[in-house]
Amino acid sequence: MKNFFMSFLMFFFVSGYCQKIPIIGYMGVPEQNISVDNYKVMKDAGFSISLMNFSNLNNAINALDTAQKAGIQLILFFPQLHSEPQINIPKIKNHPALYGYFIGDEPFPSDFNNFLKYIDIIKTYDDSHKFYINLNPMYAPKERFDGVNYEDYISQAINKLPFSFVSFDHYPLVGNKIRKEFYENLEIINRQSQKYNKPFWAFACSTIHFDYLKPELAGLKLQQFGNLVYGAQGLQYFTYWTMTSDPNWIKDNYSYSIVDDKGQPTSTYNIVKIINEQVQRLAWVFAGAKSDAVFHTGNNIPAGTKKLTSLPKHFSSFSTKGQDALIAYMSNGAKEFIIIQNKSLSQDLNLTYKLNFSLEKVENKSGKITTLFSKRKYNDIILPGDILIFVREK
Repeated sequence: MKNFFMSFLMFFFVSGYCQKIPIIGYMGVPEQNISVDNYKVMKDAGFSISLMNFSNLNNAINALDTAQKAGIQLILFFPQLHSEPQINIPKIKNHPALYGYFIGDEPFPSDFNNFLKYIDIIKTYDDSHKFYINLNPMYAPKERFDGVNYEDYISQAINKLPFSFVSFDHYPLVGNKIRKEFYENLEIINRQSQKYNKPFWAFACSTIHFDYLKPELAGLKLQQFGNLVYGAQGLQYFTYWTMTSDPNWIKDNYSYSIVDDKGQPTSTYNIVKIINEQVQRLAWVFAGAKSDAVFHTGNNIPAGTKKLTSLPKHFSSFSTKGQDALIAYMSNGAKEFIIIQNKSLSQDLNLTYKLNFSLEKVENKSGKITTLFSKRKYNDIILPGDILIFVREK
């Protein structure tokens, strides 16, 4: 029995089931609301990192101390990091709750040199933590790119800035429709990420504002699982906290973030918790994985993407009944995956297929693996925004 238990543990760790996807709450717990309880609420929803700015060193240290007790890490900024880095960075750089430093959000290319100078100063005193810069989405106004096209903008940022991962925001659901640029944006980020061997982190919009509607399960799944099948190695939510202390947030009707302005869970909280739990059950698939190719089915193939024109690998028949779906090939160590995502926000996807070879199928809710056999006809229902995963040893 002891040998069996040890063999099981070895399988557990070697197979990658212990891996986790970093999950970040952008605009996390504000400094006036720092408490162990508030960070525990965040942790219980599946978050591992809170990203927040602080007004001074003391508040930043208080947040680090408190977050550590709840098992949360911080990406942070406070003004004295700029003004007196030689005094302030040594006071926090060894803190176990420090994940990294916030450098900037949605920069112009003309901002890159200033960001680089700031990073170099921090690295003088701390070269062991990560630097967080979040890049613009493809639909940002053209003037934000200083005259270069979007892919060159991403390439220049990766070449110029020594960040450990590429972060970008793209909120694709406007008025309950998917932005036409969403998948092209993911194609570009995935391509540049692989070209320069830099992992990327991506966002889902988790709050009402402007034309973005109340977050729903299908929409958040469509965003986050779309990010993952294109190769994202970290998932972010904008926002975690409902920031009603800012008049602009009130004016633009920010609401139904993951928690309200007092830190109490909203209806979005339980949705996000469900998704984050599912993501971590499947982290052995996505953490460290490479997105090798992504294809689309349906009548409206997004610009900059590839249409599925032949049977997926290992299938002798395959039909989505003309519905919009995403078919991704991913590899992770000795395993290869074929992942189908339902791109509808409201309709189930009825997938029928036969296999040339035996494959294993991953059950989303439990993570349980079942074996499928060749020449049998199978029928699966994929819920709106959700995914179905097939796995095979290379």
